[in-house]
Amino acid sequence: MSIADIRRLIDEAPLYRPDGAGDDAEPQARRELPRRAPIDWRALDGRTPPPREWIVPHWIPAGCMTLLAGRGGIGKTLLAQHVATALALGREYIEPLAARRVLMWAGEDDEAELWRRQEHISSWMGQPLSALAGRLILYSYAGADITLAAPVYGTLRPTPLLEELREQVHDHRAELVILDNVARIFGGSENDRHAVTTFLAWLAAACAPAAVLLLAHPAKTGGSEYSGSTAWEGAVRARLYLSDRPPDQDDDEDAPVDDRVRYLARRKSNYSALDLRRLTFQDGVLIPAPVEPGRTGRPMGEAAQDVVRRAVRALAERGIHGSHGTRASTYLPRLARQYGLLDGLTEREFAAAMRAMILAGELTTAEVGRHSNRTPRMGLVLP
Repeated sequence: MSIADIRRLIDEAPLYRPDGAGDDAEPQARRELPRRAPIDWRALDGRTPPPREWIVPHWIPAGCMTLLAGRGGIGKTLLAQHVATALALGREYIEPLAARRVLMWAGEDDEAELWRRQEHISSWMGQPLSALAGRLILYSYAGADITLAAPVYGTLRPTPLLEELREQVHDHRAELVILDNVARIFGGSENDRHAVTTFLAWLAAACAPAAVLLLAHPAKTGGSEYSGSTAWEGAVRARLYLSDRPPDQDDDEDAPVDDRVRYLARRKSNYSALDLRRLTFQDGVLIPAPVEPGRTGRPMGEAAQDVVRRAVRALAERGIHGSHGTRASTYLPRLARQYGLLDGLTEREFAAAMRAMILAGELTTAEVGRHSNRTPRMGLVLP
């Protein structure tokens, strides 16, 4: 079924209205349908198809629906706000990102809470709040009814808010729409496969051509990663899961849980391999790092070098610069341990990552100030 077909179904369906008006409501304006034509294989013969587009490479495909699930309080909205900010600014987060316009509906947090979070996120990314103007359009709908579809006499119907969402996507030229959360926008049964697929089709049409990121809770059943029918997973192109443990690790295992750490797992992807990121909560910000197979509890490789980079920056903000000399009082791995910046690494692992960065020219020794006798003070810096 094409997007045009789905739009026609929405236009012809009577709107759900709180006052009980339904079939007698004034019909919506009809849109002229484009002429249909099958794919002309002869015209495409010998040509190369366009590359697949991504909003967040390998995580959120462009023009498609993605589901982000996780228990209440795990940080889904916070993570979504990080992703939205990085996209609006064109800054790297999880993956290198191109600048995009983002529309986000926050159904549970008020404006003050969103503002407080945004202060931390924007500060960490080194940008003022004003840099988000016209790029991140964030609405707080805390305490409001934002149902987009609900049953009328037993049949699922779109509400007037679905048209409001369509207009916002058009007016703001959004390329990603983030909706927090499914329980707030879907008034039907999450276990009804037909209702779920119909709703997601309406939602995709209303937001087209933008991609959609849906936030959702898992079922209460142990081991479940999303609530309701399997139609939720079947209808989306990617499903992400946020947890305080690595995926497939049982809650009753003896492994300790770090309250500062979250794991973002790519549990389903039609267009890329499964993957995992480790997120560390620090000063109101979720800082991402890759996780290598078999070492989910401790970042290594490029992830370990990210730990070194963050430590160098954090120390520099305090006016402190480490060195690579093992006997020096400013030995960088030792300073990182003293200031709690090892982020799960041992000093030896931190030192190995530091040496690899020095050999690669990603960490250099430079003048960082003057001693009291006016001789140069040297330290490790990121070029």
